[in-house]
Amino acid sequence: MPQKEHCQLTFLWASLMSVILSLYQQHKYMIRTFAVAMSAVTILASCASHSGPYQPATRPEKIEFAHDRLDVYPDDVRKAPATLLGTPVVWAGVILNSDAHEMDQGGKIMVDSTFEHHYFDWVQDTKDGDLMLSVSPRGEGRFKARWYLDRTIYGVSAHHAEKFAKPGRLALFYGVPEKIDPDGTVVLKYHYLRMIGMDHFTTNDFNYGRLGEEPMCASCLMCKTNPPPVKTAKSATTR
Repeated sequence: MPQKEHCQLTFLWASLMSVILSLYQQHKYMIRTFAVAMSAVTILASCASHSGPYQPATRPEKIEFAHDRLDVYPDDVRKAPATLLGTPVVWAGVILNSDAHEMDQGGKIMVDSTFEHHYFDWVQDTKDGDLMLSVSPRGEGRFKARWYLDRTIYGVSAHHAEKFAKPGRLALFYGVPEKIDPDGTVVLKYHYLRMIGMDHFTTNDFNYGRLGEEPMCASCLMCKTNPPPVKTAKSATTR
């Protein structure tokens, strides 16, 4: 794309961001509008890019996504625990480790996982019908949670659960902050988890921060400003 047209697109982004942020300050849930607006500009920027707002995969996830906060981050909880503990949130995190145990009663497998938080713009791409999420390489540190699998439904063992939640996979974790460990790790109470395989996400394409900030992405280095990431038609790099 010529530099002139690219900077015109950047100006469009800046104007759009100004309007969205003004609305966002008036209502905490306008973050959903941010995702839709981002998708609209993405389509204008590249007809070859199949992008849109993130779509929950199951009915339980749709219920969680409808009322959990996208605009509360781990550092917010660390700074204001008295205010934000107990607030439903959803965070994207790459799994660092998982330890699973089969419970004696209830037919459940208990899994303790630790995650590295990553910023997520809540936009999903599809390539040849396959899901691809572009999360930022940056984030706000570690969080952990105890969550459960019903082995009567999935027919899995603790060993299978650990393989399912192996290090390197991405989790979209819905839960409630319960406490903060001495090392700063935020502990979440489990509500729902969606696991994303390593071939369906990347941390290499777009370097951005919190929703509403002005991140830097590789395709925008020619411009003077740092607009939000514009997802181009280039192939995503998977891990």
